[in-house]
Amino acid sequence: MKRFNKITLRLRLTISTALILAGVCFLLTLSQVITYSESVPAPFLNADVNSRIQVAPEQPISKKQNNFIASSFVYMVAMIALGTGASYYMSGRALKPVANLSESIKNIDENKLFQPLTGFDTNDEVAQLATSFNHMMMKLEKSFNHQKRFAANAAHELNTPLASIIANIEVLQMEEYPTVLEYKEVMEDTLAEAQRMSLLVYDLLKMNSTLNADHYERFEAKAMFDDIIEAISESSSDKNILIENNISGIMLSGDKALLQRAFFNLVQNAVKYNKMDGEVLITAFMSDDSVIVQIEDTGIGIAEEEHENIFEPFYRIDNSRSRELGGSGLGLSIVKTIIEKHSGKIFVKSEFGVFSKITVVLPKK
Repeated sequence: MKRFNKITLRLRLTISTALILAGVCFLLTLSQVITYSESVPAPFLNADVNSRIQVAPEQPISKKQNNFIASSFVYMVAMIALGTGASYYMSGRALKPVANLSESIKNIDENKLFQPLTGFDTNDEVAQLATSFNHMMMKLEKSFNHQKRFAANAAHELNTPLASIIANIEVLQMEEYPTVLEYKEVMEDTLAEAQRMSLLVYDLLKMNSTLNADHYERFEAKAMFDDIIEAISESSSDKNILIENNISGIMLSGDKALLQRAFFNLVQNAVKYNKMDGEVLITAFMSDDSVIVQIEDTGIGIAEEEHENIFEPFYRIDNSRSRELGGSGLGLSIVKTIIEKHSGKIFVKSEFGVFSKITVVLPKK
């Protein structure tokens, strides 16, 4: 069977057809021979009522039967040979579009990687395969461009603190006798930029790390959000934002550190992009097979056309505002990555200038 699979598809089809054709022809020939033999009368007998039975002289029937059988099998072999040849020819014609498709794919190189396959405008399986290939290449092109943008944005984000560090050091070198205070300022700025760069690298590593199921545990959602609210109490107090944790009796299951990081980013965003004297409402409930957590704020909201983009790495709705409020643009992307690694889903509902509601659906464990 392995050797059979190594030959060309055309030969495989031909051999398979020949075997089927040989079996059918043999059965038809055999049935024809049997029918013919049964239809020829046996040597007749002459018998006199008052005499002994006498066998008639032998007739040349046996010779005719042998000739008929031999001719039938000769015709059978001839039909099998003709059918095999016709099968080889027709399979070649039928598989020609496959060969053309293979040749078109071979001609794709790095200079025309995403060039679509054309010329397959029929309605057969080969055309469907070409269409599926084109769809796959479109998805690959989208993913490739996404990775290019991600690499460019990551390089830009890493270059910004590096450029600031280099600029501070160059300014310090221009001073012939820099003071201790100038050294201290440069060191403080350098440390802040280095910490920013370190946090960015940590976030990038988190986005691409694998989730270890051994770290799964069950924990109370309310207690986790209480810790998050405590951690961002200073920033919420500065804007006089009321955060209500209305969760009760809900258990979550997963990597606690990662889930806490994800929900921390969501609550932090709800505070960061909220209005003065605003509110943040945290609720949760259970369905048959899921835990649903919702975080709603009275903030600046997100325009509907931006909903599909906010989870993209380094994507910012308003660059100037995002720079002013801080952050690398990875917050929501990290959230989505963590939630999806827990086999969950995340949804956004928002009205620009009115509110935003983030819904996280996690499976029960």
